[in-house]
Parts: sequence; C-alpha cells; structure tokens
Amino acid sequence: MDDLRPVTADPGDDLRPVTSDPVARALVVAAIVLYVGLYSMWTIRNHNGFGTYAFDFGIYDQGLWLLSRFERPFITIMGRHLFGDHTSFILLPLVPVYWVLPSAKVLLVAQAGALGIAAVPAFLIGREKLRNEMLGALIAVAYLLHPALGWTNFEQFHPDVFEVPLLLFAFWFMLGHRWVWFAVSAGALLLVKEDVAPLVFVLGIYIAVRHDRRVGLLTSALAAAYFAAALWWILPSLNGVGTLNAWRIPFGGPGGLVRTTFTEPGQLVDYLFDGHRPWYVWQMFVPFAGLSLLAPGVLVIAAFPLASNLLSTFSYQYDMRYHYGTLILPVLVVSTIFAVARARSTGVRHVLVGVVVCASLTSAYLWGPTPLSRHPVGIADPGSSTVPYVKRALAMIPDDAVVSAQYAFVPHLDHRERIYMFPNPWRAQYWGTFTQEGQQLPEADDVEYVMVPSVLDQEPKAVFDRIRGEFDTVYDDGGVTLVRRRGP
Repeated sequence: MDDLRPVTADPGDDLRPVTSDPVARALVVAAIVLYVGLYSMWTIRNHNGFGTYAFDFGIYDQGLWLLSRFERPFITIMGRHLFGDHTSFILLPLVPVYWVLPSAKVLLVAQAGALGIAAVPAFLIGREKLRNEMLGALIAVAYLLHPALGWTNFEQFHPDVFEVPLLLFAFWFMLGHRWVWFAVSAGALLLVKEDVAPLVFVLGIYIAVRHDRRVGLLTSALAAAYFAAALWWILPSLNGVGTLNAWRIPFGGPGGLVRTTFTEPGQLVDYLFDGHRPWYVWQMFVPFAGLSLLAPGVLVIAAFPLASNLLSTFSYQYDMRYHYGTLILPVLVVSTIFAVARARSTGVRHVLVGVVVCASLTSAYLWGPTPLSRHPVGIADPGSSTVPYVKRALAMIPDDAVVSAQYAFVPHLDHRERIYMFPNPWRAQYWGTFTQEGQQLPEADDVEYVMVPSVLDQEPKAVFDRIRGEFDTVYDDGGVTLVRRRGP
C-alpha cells in the first residue's frame, strides 16, 4: 500500500511518509473478517428461522432468480418490474452467482461483504490523511462499529448497501487523482439507485473546487443527466408513472415545500424538530464523536440525502434502524478523518481518534443491534418448534406452482415466476403503482396454493375465509395451513 500515496490538493496537508504497520493492517483484516463472518452468520440464521420477509428481501431474491433464468424480472410480490421500483442495476453482477448458487443466502453474504469491505477504503483514506496506519485502522474499526451500519445489515436486504463501499472508494480515488478508477466507482455508485445522483452531483462540485475543475464539472453533468434519465425515462418506461416516492415530500409536494420554506420558514423549522428527527441526527453523528461537523466542506456532500431523510414524511427515513443512511455514513467517515487531520500535532490526532473509538464502542453498545448490545435485534431461531411444520408444508408445494403465501414464507418460495404476498391477489396490498389497492386482481384465479399461519389477523383472515371454499386443505399442523385449489 505504500505506493498508493495520493496526490492531495488540500493546502497544508501533512505529507510525512507513512510507515508500514503490520499490526494495523492485521487489525483491519481481522475486523472485516469478524464483521462479515458474524453478520453473515446472524442474518442467515435469521433467514433459516423464517425471519426474512417478502418486503424487501423476497423482492430481490425473486428478481435475481428470474434474471438468472433469463426471464423478465417482473416481481409478482410487489406487482412491478424490478428496475421499475428503483434503478438498482448494481444487482446485475449477482446474476451469474445465481447460476451457480441459486440461494437467497447469496444476498445476505453479499450485503455483509459489501458493508464489511468498505472498511478498506476507510482505512486507506485515514492512513493517508492522518499519515499513520494505526489511526487509519482505528477509524475503520469505528466505522464497522457504527450502529446504523449494523441495523442496515439486519434490515432484510437492500441494494443501497453497495453505496457504502463504492462511495468510500470514490473518495479514495478522488484523493489520489486516479480519475479512471474514480469514474468506475462513481459510475457504479449511480447504478445503485436513482437517488444517488444528487450526491454525486455535489461531489462533482467539490472536486471542481478542490481538485480538478474539468473532472468535477463532468462528474456533475453526468450525474444530472443520469438523474433526469432515471426519473423521466427509465422508471416511467418500466412502471408507467416514474418515481413512486413523491408522496414522501411534505407540505403537499415540491411546490408546497418551496412555498413553505420562503413564506412560513417557522413551520418548516417546527417540522424538522418534530418527532425523532433530531434524535436521528444525534445517533448518526455521535458514534464519530461529532467530529465530522468540524469538516463542513466535506460534510456538505451528504446534504441531499440528509435533507431528504429529515424532510421525509416517511418515518423510516429518519430512523437509524433502517437503510436510509447508506449515503450519509461514508461522508461522516471521511469528514471525521478530515477533521482529525486538521490537528497538526500527532498527539492530538491520537487523542481525537481515541475519542472516536470510545464514542463508537459506547454507541454500538447503547444503540447497536448485535447480541452484545443493550437492546439486540431479534434473530429468528431455526430451532424453533414451529420450523419443522413450516418446512413440511413448503415441501408439499411444487416448484412451478403459482402460490400466495404469508410474508415470512415468501422468501422460501420465491424462486418461481409467480408468488404473491397474501392477501394478494385477492385483496391488493402494496401492489404495482398503488392504484388497485384493496381490489381483487385478475391473477386471483391462477393461484394454486395458499400457505398462511393458522391464526391470521382480522383482514387477511376475512380474505382467507372468503376463498377457503375454493381450496382443499393439504396440511394443517403446528400453526401452519396449506391449501390447494380444488380441481374441476
């Protein structure tokens, strides 16, 4: 790694040589292996215990399975084209893996691997800016301990996780002026999701101001062009309407938000301080001891995703336990490193990084999801007494049957062309572009098997009771009911 010293453009950068530190490198490798191993183990165990759900795990598993069979990825779980939901073309490299290993567990290992390997660019950036490999290694460990990272890893599966390593690698290549590799990283980053483009646009402005004007302006222009193409061409061509998240903009939409900002700013301020929004900011910043605030020039790169989360009417976006911080977290890492680098004294840098490590350890215990934290996430138990009954019922369903199943059963049945999340398709829920909610869909007559818990909530029970006469009971034991459509 000694030949990877970047050509920095920041005035006053510390350019002292960096001495190789085998202990620091071993620490980074060990931390990554431990992270990937533990989170893969925990999430696979959760999946085996039927703790993964149709949304948002089964969606991607069915999509990749269909693509691996060279089928159109129309996801019957949600009634939309896979890439009409979000432009997550970054998933395509996983398709060949499904040729060899067609398992939902591929997604869980890929997710843990992506979040874990992001510690490498975090270490490299810390190493170069702080001129000390151990300090870089400790920053990488602090990143892995951030509670938002752990919660994201436990939250089913989302392509957004690939934003974390790609953005950190883009920062690393930017600092070294390795523009070809930067373009590769930034290009792949844009393919994760349509809402990445505004961040890349701001990153381009940062590059134009601090590093290379031509590269920066080109980056911003391409990001803007891709954003426009995604919103006004790709998504509409695949789902017929464009973005499906406009309802999350407060005050009646973009126009209402702009109007409120200028005519009633107090109302906007009250809105931003309402609910858990301030607590969300606190939980995101405190694990790095709030030092990222001392590097506002870097922190501003995350302005759009942070503002988007805080302004959203959808509470998941300003809750650390969900995946909406994947663009913010890498910027917090880098801005923290830049803040520490402002201290010219080596001793002060050691103290600041020590404070960051202490803050990350404390936050991981207080707010993290792992079994070692104060309030660990529930991991489904594959050894539960109900699991054998569920497996017996699953084994009775033919591989090519059209099935409607309860959300926890769907990820174990979605390697087929048509699988619905009950009560779909008899009562549309979270379906398509939401114009048919509550209606019976034409596909209802095609369903051959229905698998649900024996005890259902009121609404799904009403649907099941209504259709029960069309089906014969195949299996009813251990809290699991499986019925098959009665033949002519």
